[in-house]
Amino acid sequence: MKVLSLVLQKYLGLMILSVLLGIVILLASPGNLKAQAKPLLATRTFTVRNNCGYTVYPGIYPASTYSNGGWTMAAGAQVSFTVPDGNIGRLWGRTGCNTASPAQCTSGSCGGTGLQCAGTTGFPNTSLFEWNMNAGGTDWYNISYVDAVNNPMGVQVSNSSCFSPNTCSNAVLTNCPADLRSGSICLSPCTRYNTDQYCCRGAYGTPQTCIVSQWAASAQAYVNNIHNYCPRQYAYAYDEVSGGALHTCATGASYTITFCPSGGGSTATSTPTRTNTPGPGGGGISTTAWYSVHNRTSAKCVDARSSGTANGTAIQQYTCNNSFAQQYQFQTTSGGYYRVNNRNNSAQVWDVSGVSTADNALIHLWSYVGGNNQQWLPVSEGGGFWHFVARHSGKCLDVPAASTANSVQLVQYTCNGTGAQSFSLQAH
Repeated sequence: MKVLSLVLQKYLGLMILSVLLGIVILLASPGNLKAQAKPLLATRTFTVRNNCGYTVYPGIYPASTYSNGGWTMAAGAQVSFTVPDGNIGRLWGRTGCNTASPAQCTSGSCGGTGLQCAGTTGFPNTSLFEWNMNAGGTDWYNISYVDAVNNPMGVQVSNSSCFSPNTCSNAVLTNCPADLRSGSICLSPCTRYNTDQYCCRGAYGTPQTCIVSQWAASAQAYVNNIHNYCPRQYAYAYDEVSGGALHTCATGASYTITFCPSGGGSTATSTPTRTNTPGPGGGGISTTAWYSVHNRTSAKCVDARSSGTANGTAIQQYTCNNSFAQQYQFQTTSGGYYRVNNRNNSAQVWDVSGVSTADNALIHLWSYVGGNNQQWLPVSEGGGFWHFVARHSGKCLDVPAASTANSVQLVQYTCNGTGAQSFSLQAH
């Protein structure tokens, strides 16, 4: 899921297909040729408000919707812009962003330039507003916590006959189950544990088989908290069935999207900090220990192929064997970033080949020269897992196609929250 969330993916394919079929039928009618010559296009206003007691950094997809996909909103600020027919997108509120390019944030980091996401989507640890404007005369919209809750959100629709899911209390954060907490974020059970059952996929991929009452107590509590404190907003993938979380309105209404619709909340959640950035000796990663790095999906270790020490040695995954080829040391550079040295030759580090910013650029060992393509930001996901973001590209260390095979060379790829990009560390 690299562009739209599970919720949008599930519905928009059907909606788009029905709209396209309607257009085909319309164009086939000779009596409608005049209408074809003068298509009617409409726009509506989106107003975004920050009612939180802290700065929010909205990200928006697609980038053309507003401000090249990202901007800063101080507490109490609001902006308005127009959204045309046919626009399908999402809006999320990043927190704790720094001045890097692309900005690295406590939640919702994207690619792009500075705070502008520029057509990239955010890391899936945020609340979302999602929409499809004028799909055959109907607007579709929802607030989703399928990935996580970082800011409570709400939307008010100008058409009073349409439902406005505009009530969400900060209690949804303060009552987050302990195992789902990640700093100031409340992760969904799907994001935290990445199982088919919690993510409603595989054998659990239908409304009839994705049964919340069969989940563990903390996972049920996450869903119940959203239903109680944020009514008719998505808590899990099929929440339109039991929770009435997917909404429609006749095209023509305008929308006001509010971060923290019930106010700024407690100090603990209203002043986010860079909890995802480890520091020497104090943030979870030592700068003197040697670590093996285990992929979450395959359980295999990041490995220097054939114990190579030459520039260009492939960084791959391989069955864990405690060799020096699979041991790495994290040494600070600046701004929370690290060079990652291999124990066989500590002068060599993880390097993105060719300083490429493209998806699927290969990772290999190379002598450290201070390049941004040799520096990585470890971002905590909670539960002892991390993803590693390349400084020059804003993309994540990734096992291609979530492979579980030995000798698969690692790449950088747009951050997407999958297990292929999630790693744990074991000190030696």
